[in-house]
Amino acid sequence: MLRRSIPRGGRAPWLLTSSRIFCLCLTVLLGQGGLLQGHPQCLDYGPPFQPLLHLEFCSDYESFGCCDQRKDHRIAARYWDIMEYFDLKGHERCGGYIKDILCQECSPYAAHLYDAENPRTPLRNLPGLCSDYCSAFHSNCHSAISLLTNDRRLQESHDKDGARFCHLLNVPDKDYCFPNVLRSDHLNRNLGVVAEDPRGCLQLCLAEVANGLRNPVSMVHAGDGTHRLFVAEQVGVVWVYLPDGSRLEQPFLDLKSIVLTTPWIGDERGFLGLAFHPQFHRNRKFYIYYSCLGKKRVEKIRISEMKLSRADPNKADPKSERVILEIEEPASNHNGGQLLFGLDGYMYIFTGDGGQAGDPFGKFGNAQNK
Repeated sequence: MLRRSIPRGGRAPWLLTSSRIFCLCLTVLLGQGGLLQGHPQCLDYGPPFQPLLHLEFCSDYESFGCCDQRKDHRIAARYWDIMEYFDLKGHERCGGYIKDILCQECSPYAAHLYDAENPRTPLRNLPGLCSDYCSAFHSNCHSAISLLTNDRRLQESHDKDGARFCHLLNVPDKDYCFPNVLRSDHLNRNLGVVAEDPRGCLQLCLAEVANGLRNPVSMVHAGDGTHRLFVAEQVGVVWVYLPDGSRLEQPFLDLKSIVLTTPWIGDERGFLGLAFHPQFHRNRKFYIYYSCLGKKRVEKIRISEMKLSRADPNKADPKSERVILEIEEPASNHNGGQLLFGLDGYMYIFTGDGGQAGDPFGKFGNAQNK
């Protein structure tokens, strides 16, 4: 029985079968309309929630968001402190803008708006604003900027052209800037709707994402705002799926000629891991984990860095491969294969125990050998 346990950040786990991939979701966060593209997350990396008590100020987020009543009161107090600097006309021109901007801390997409998902950069002082909204705010209320933020770069644009100010508040993914994030149907359809059975257990839904694959082992996105999905097959091929669910005819990467695996069921070798650099949209780097044959036909696992092709954003450049690590594998099973970047910016490599029943290799066995 599944109780109210929600994945951190609202990510949906994936269920991979031999030929199909399904998205396993909790309807409490994503609903049935935004399974692939909705990623609600708060500034504390936690999932959004329905506050127990009424929000009097940021009331737009009282049904689902990132604020409780205490935080709502704190935001309201800051709002009134700022508004003391304005006359009646200033209240009419700027009150709505200032309230909207302050209340984005309560948005279910606060982590995106304030760049909290990137642990290597400081939180934004102001949320990401869409260009039209930002231009209108700067034109009508640029005097409020110094009251809203202590960021010198933003304050220096106080009485200058709003283009630089809005450039600093730009969000690469246009779906996630304010107020677009509120207007996007695929992000907000059924957001926060809870479906429960009589015992209070959350209902689950499955949505088919892809089929016709050969042993899919990984599905990740590049975090570059394109909403593409990259699906890796154990045989050494990575495919690109577009947001509409279609698959590109040519693979993103084809390493079948060097990946060590066999077609028989149960072979645990092959292309086993894929991870994109957190700054992929800038440096074009990604990382792969696969089985291969070394000298004297020694079986190894190899972790390499590659880059995106400059000629085609949907193709990798196989000539860019830079081997980072190779580990000899004493057996053909238990190879592990996961690659993940942590919030600390480091890449973590998960290897198996080396294989064979009872993990017999070495004094303590591979898995226990630190």
